[in-house]
Amino acid sequence: MVKRKKLNSATKIILGFLVIILVGTLLLSLPISSNSGEWFPFIDSLLTATSAVCVTGLSVVDIAVHFSLFGQIILLLLIQIGGLGFITLTSLVFLLIRKRITYEERVTIQESLNQDNVQGIVRLVKNIIILVFVTELIGVVALAPSMIINYGWGEGIFKSFFMSISAFCNAGFDILGSETNSYVSLSIFAQNVFVILPIMFLIIIGGIGYVVLFDFGNVFKKKKLSLHTKVTLVSVFVLIFGGALLFAILEWNNPATIGQMSVGGKILNSFFASVTPRTAGFYTIDYSKMSQGGIVLTCILMFIGGGSASTAGGIKITTFLVLLLAVFRRTNNNGDVVFCKRKVTNKIVQKSIRVVCIALLLVVISTLAICLFEGDKVSAIEVLFETISAISTCGLSLGITASLGFISKLILVILMFVGRVGAITLTVAMGSKIGSMKQDIQYPDAKIMVG
Repeated sequence: MVKRKKLNSATKIILGFLVIILVGTLLLSLPISSNSGEWFPFIDSLLTATSAVCVTGLSVVDIAVHFSLFGQIILLLLIQIGGLGFITLTSLVFLLIRKRITYEERVTIQESLNQDNVQGIVRLVKNIIILVFVTELIGVVALAPSMIINYGWGEGIFKSFFMSISAFCNAGFDILGSETNSYVSLSIFAQNVFVILPIMFLIIIGGIGYVVLFDFGNVFKKKKLSLHTKVTLVSVFVLIFGGALLFAILEWNNPATIGQMSVGGKILNSFFASVTPRTAGFYTIDYSKMSQGGIVLTCILMFIGGGSASTAGGIKITTFLVLLLAVFRRTNNNGDVVFCKRKVTNKIVQKSIRVVCIALLLVVISTLAICLFEGDKVSAIEVLFETISAISTCGLSLGITASLGFISKLILVILMFVGRVGAITLTVAMGSKIGSMKQDIQYPDAKIMVG
């Protein structure tokens, strides 16, 4: 009797996301999902479903205009599943039906949440689920007054739920458009602090990382913050305020973005423009009318992304920091990178380098491929912006998504998928031996000149 080979944790995670995406593609393509009652083209449905499950936000249609209430609810469910993660959602089902979670299943959960061990992993899942739903409910309460005033009770409450979940999951989808004013995102609330501030709060909380949030909560129990938490919090603070300052400098007098706003509006939207690229996809201004400097700054923020084990994408804040340390920080006598009196292991450094290099390689290849297939229809900077947005699961765009051809859209689908499940997870699932050289074999030094 042939013994079946068990799937590893990485493969289970990938297959789970694929199944949800395919089901979502089918449901969103149905006539009942559209206001027109027509079938949604397969590639457009696939891109939208992938964008929702991978909490990106790229879309070829205005969600409020194209999709019916049924379609919007399906999309919202896909976003929530994508934000929680397929494995976390499965664990929730197991907990609800009181099914015992096996050790193998705990290992899979550990992999999906990027944890070091399985100890306390079920308790972590319970805490994550509670945190997600409580935070999203707070967001609904905060957004409801403004939404109700503008759209009435029923529609206002639904929009509050949709926007809160989309913001916390860093998805960037909105249902604020109309037939006469489509693709507006949050531009109609650009200077409304009662909408912009709650959305910013939800994006930051969702993108900072569950482990950091729980560790920060332990301060009240008189426990010290871990180094990971300190590094993440400081990095988030620097990126938000530094990004806002740079954006204000670059766009302050640009009449097409924030130039004609009040001083308060300029400051508010500068901060929002610093927060949303990591990696929410909402916008209050037309990104296609930004200065070249503003576009480059947004690309950098999108590529960095948010915190590890969060709903955000990008290479992650800590990955970026480790890369900077490896390049600029002095090493000890053993060649180890030292930070805050702690040794950053070579394994962490090598993983960070792989993550960044794979992401950069995919961006370059995808940008060249789309430029090849689209010809002169789009500019190189527009394509570069789109590919970085896709692999970083951000969702911001310079307005070219809908005009792209079949193959170009398929490339974006692949980038979003890789960005959500992670390049390292994919290499593990495919049986890659990267970084697994036997330690007991000593090789002679490679004499290669660099720099």
